[in-house]
Amino acid sequence: MSISGNMKTPLLLLLLLFTLGFLTKTTSSCLAAERDALLEFRAGMNGTLKRMPSWEEEDCCNWEGVVCHPTTRHVVKLKLSECIQDSKGQVHQMINSSLLALTELNHLDLSYNHFYNVPIPKFIGSFKKLKYLNLSNSFFIGGIPLEFRNLTHLRSLDLDNALDPEQQHVGDLDWLTHLSSLKHLDISGLLLPSLTDWLLPSNLHGSLTALITRGCNLISIPVSPSNVNFTSLEILDISDNHFHTTLPQWVWNITSLTHLDLGFAEFYGTIPEAIGALTSLTYLDLSNNYIEGTIPRAITHLLRLESLSLQGNQLSGSLGSWIEHLTSLTLIDLGHNILNGSVPTGIGKLSNLTSLSLCYNQLQGSVSEIHLENLTRLEVLDLSYNYLKVSFDPNWVPVFQLVLVQLSGCEIGPQIPRWLQLQTRIDALDLSNNKIAETLPSWLVNVSSSTLTSLHLSGNQIKGKLPTFSDASRLINLRLDTNQFEGQLDDLFSCNYSSTEVQLPSWSNILELSLSNNKLEGVIPLFVCNWTGLDFLHLSNNSLTGEIPYCLGESLKGLVTLNLANNILFGKIPTTFGSLLLLAQLVLNNNGFSGQLPSSLQNCTYLSYLDLSHNAFSGNIPPWMGESLQGLQVFRLGYNIFSGDIPQQLLLLEELKILDLSNNNFSGSLPYYLGNFTAMASISRSFEFTEYVDLVIPTKGGNLHYPYKSDLTTSLDFSGNNLTGEIPPEIGRLIGLHNLNLSRNHLSGKIPQELGEITLLESLDLSFNDLSGTIPNSLADLNFLSYINLSYNNLMGRIPSGSQLQTLSDPSRYMGNPRLCGPPVSSGCSVMETVDKVQKMRNFEWIWLSIAVVLGFLLGIWTFCGILLFKREWRYAYFRGIDSWYDRILLQLLFCLARLSGQD
Repeated sequence: MSISGNMKTPLLLLLLLFTLGFLTKTTSSCLAAERDALLEFRAGMNGTLKRMPSWEEEDCCNWEGVVCHPTTRHVVKLKLSECIQDSKGQVHQMINSSLLALTELNHLDLSYNHFYNVPIPKFIGSFKKLKYLNLSNSFFIGGIPLEFRNLTHLRSLDLDNALDPEQQHVGDLDWLTHLSSLKHLDISGLLLPSLTDWLLPSNLHGSLTALITRGCNLISIPVSPSNVNFTSLEILDISDNHFHTTLPQWVWNITSLTHLDLGFAEFYGTIPEAIGALTSLTYLDLSNNYIEGTIPRAITHLLRLESLSLQGNQLSGSLGSWIEHLTSLTLIDLGHNILNGSVPTGIGKLSNLTSLSLCYNQLQGSVSEIHLENLTRLEVLDLSYNYLKVSFDPNWVPVFQLVLVQLSGCEIGPQIPRWLQLQTRIDALDLSNNKIAETLPSWLVNVSSSTLTSLHLSGNQIKGKLPTFSDASRLINLRLDTNQFEGQLDDLFSCNYSSTEVQLPSWSNILELSLSNNKLEGVIPLFVCNWTGLDFLHLSNNSLTGEIPYCLGESLKGLVTLNLANNILFGKIPTTFGSLLLLAQLVLNNNGFSGQLPSSLQNCTYLSYLDLSHNAFSGNIPPWMGESLQGLQVFRLGYNIFSGDIPQQLLLLEELKILDLSNNNFSGSLPYYLGNFTAMASISRSFEFTEYVDLVIPTKGGNLHYPYKSDLTTSLDFSGNNLTGEIPPEIGRLIGLHNLNLSRNHLSGKIPQELGEITLLESLDLSFNDLSGTIPNSLADLNFLSYINLSYNNLMGRIPSGSQLQTLSDPSRYMGNPRLCGPPVSSGCSVMETVDKVQKMRNFEWIWLSIAVVLGFLLGIWTFCGILLFKREWRYAYFRGIDSWYDRILLQLLFCLARLSGQD
């Protein structure tokens, strides 16, 4: 019996293996219906599906992106992320409903595709067994189909940027109440500003493990814990919204959190001690809010924390009491706060640290190799813009290999630290503003040529010729401005121009080049036109000469900023500049350019900063400048030889904050509707200039320098022209104006009372005109006025007294107006008023005397005429007498003529 039983076991095993083999053989291929459905889906993509050779095979279970069940061979997963090739917007991709044949589908990933102008297919809601759905970054149009409520088995839903932000309309999210199995929810990028209550149904609070609502334009969030009860949440990301409230208290109750991102959400207030309860946190981001106060000591309880980002707030206090306790940290970003004190040496205990950023604070003291000697994994070091002195032993050998080095303003000079020579992986190096005074060492140039993508050495005193980059194929950003480099732009490259074959510069990736404020000479070489990716070119404040290469406008299609100011360049603006469609800043001031403005510039509709001042441009201002360049915020044509009237079309420049037409030959009157300069009629400051734009504004009797971003002033300058007429009262609408200069024209009439409505006015110059009348009392109410010049006009009367005008005690600001009186001019108003009274009395007496003489004369005439009219005898006697006198005079005249004739 036992033998027989033992014999049955192998037979059963063989039978089972045969059966499994048969089943496997019969179901080794995918189902034909599902294969046809996938092929129909591909056909519906209009040829934009990337070539996937595996889709040519018979068995669809072996196709790329297709996963089948191991036994049933049903398609259960469809992973088609980034499967659509670029169609350049010419083809609309339709998702064919044939996919409904995949009845066992539980995983659908269509992320990172671009479905041009088509909505999310409603039939997706029919995949009842779907557990995973990812439509992120696919940019459908419209909203979320209500049919999604049928996906009751869904556990993960990712709609991050699933809808095109310009073509979406999202209604309510009530359909989420049906997704009771949901664990992971990402609806980032869905614009939901109209939601006033917490956007999630309460039945999901207990089940969700991940909630991501980044960039949803949300404006409301509950602060107290009463309406929120997340018990299983591990990931919470509500960043990039507009809550403008204190940090929500309920967050500190979710002890299961491992990832918390509240950055860019306009939160304010302080970080509470309750944060210490989140002991499971590995990631914390509170960056770019309005959080103030000190970092609470309770943060030391977060022993698992690996990434900490608090940058871009107003946090104060020191680092010494807490930072060295967080030994699991790999990333620290505390930049752009007001932290003070020294950098504790205990930071060296953070042996896992890969990134350390403390830039833009008020930290003091020194940083040496003692702080960094144990940080073997460190790759990013940013200590820029503090009050630190970074000083390492010249022979120190670092224990790390840095990728990013940011040490701007750290008093490193006068020499470049030698330990950098041992760093072989540096991608970006910033040693700007460090008082480095040596010539560039050859090893730095070699490192730059082979590894760097960004080199920033601005604001030093580095001498010698421009460095030569024999190979700079990786270089993206080169900034050597504000040094003492000499030579020509050609020196940047090892080009052998004497040979028959010229080695062209290999800067195929260069995006930003700044060599301003040096001692460079020569012309702008033609090979600049080969840098077709360049978007920032800054060569100002050198001694460059010649003309702008004509090819520059043809080749550098992506150029955003071009600054050639303060050189010796001449010629005309190339007409090819009209091809620079992305140009936002064009700065050519203080050169020798001439000619008229090319009409092709009207194609540069993104221009926000245009400075052509201090050149020899001529002609009229073309009307298209106001019609086409409506994004202009700074427009400067001063010190040229423009002429004609100021076109009314300039009033279309509603974003204009600085307008300078001074010292030209403009005639006619001021534009009447000056209030149409909307940006000047507002007190908001919303400039969007890139850095490296230096602005000099003639104001307050001198030239004020506004470096980099110019959101500090608004200015209107029409001085030094031939303008006539009156100052329009509409000028009072420009309540955001800081500087107004209308001097050296031929303006007449009175100073408008409405000037007193420009409450932010700091400088007012109306000198050398033909203005008359009194100075309006409203000027005494300008509390910010620090400069006024009304000299050489025809003003009269008492100078208004006010708290601010009393401080402007220079009498020269009123000279040339002999009839002005009162402080600060010397003549007292009592004497002037007495003289005026005497003069008025004399004028009054003379008027009455004149009236009496005229009346007496008229009375005598009428009396005489009346007598002749009513007395016949008198009338006859009068006319007989007239005739007698006439005869006598005529006889005497004839006698004289006869005597004269006899003498002849």
